[in-house]
Amino acid sequence: MIIIPDVHGRDFWMKPVEERLGKEPLLFLGDYLDPYEYEGIPREEVFPRFEQILQLKREHPEEVTLLLGNHDLHYVDRRLEGGRYDILHARRNRATILNNAGLFQLAYEKMIGGTKILFTHAGVQAAWLAKHRETLDIEHSTSIADCLNRMWWDETRRPKLLAALNDVPYSRWGRCRYGSPIWNDVDDFTVGKEELPGYVQIFGHSQQENAPVISDYYACLDCRRAFVLTEEGVIEEYDIQP
Repeated sequence: MIIIPDVHGRDFWMKPVEERLGKEPLLFLGDYLDPYEYEGIPREEVFPRFEQILQLKREHPEEVTLLLGNHDLHYVDRRLEGGRYDILHARRNRATILNNAGLFQLAYEKMIGGTKILFTHAGVQAAWLAKHRETLDIEHSTSIADCLNRMWWDETRRPKLLAALNDVPYSRWGRCRYGSPIWNDVDDFTVGKEELPGYVQIFGHSQQENAPVISDYYACLDCRRAFVLTEEGVIEEYDIQP
């Protein structure tokens, strides 16, 4: 499958979509909006690119998976704001996300070679799940992804999910020891040695200068380029593919 980390208005996802759509599944790790000023991406280009991605999902619902990140969800719940919030277009962004809520997920799971792979925007910590076990109702879900996604898709339960997602860890200048799956920093896994039993995790969110951060039980791929997850469970840069 093709994995596309944080977009933020960039266009690096277009080439793999053009070349591989219909041949392999494509999974976006969230954060479609709020470009970095230093990258010089015109704000007027960001939303049309977001709409292109939404249209991809509408036209290829089984082949394209769209996860949500903090730079998407802070338009749904202002408590989740963490920077570069586009106040001029906030109402439009919020309406677009909520009107297309069914196109998005909070998490995705895939079994590869006997290993369960969990995809989220920023990674799941076991202690965060334990803290919100009652709210998330994990015992009655078939998987972590199922638990989070069903709460997102259920408008009556969504506010409780958003409240739980508001756990911002110390590493992101928050007040929580354990952050949520849209807020964790890669340091929460490297320094804290936080492993989610039974899973290998793939996420973005923590932008790396050049190379991804990959260990035995997680991979942080926020490097402004796409990646391939092979059938053997190996992560490779998309551009090195023949």
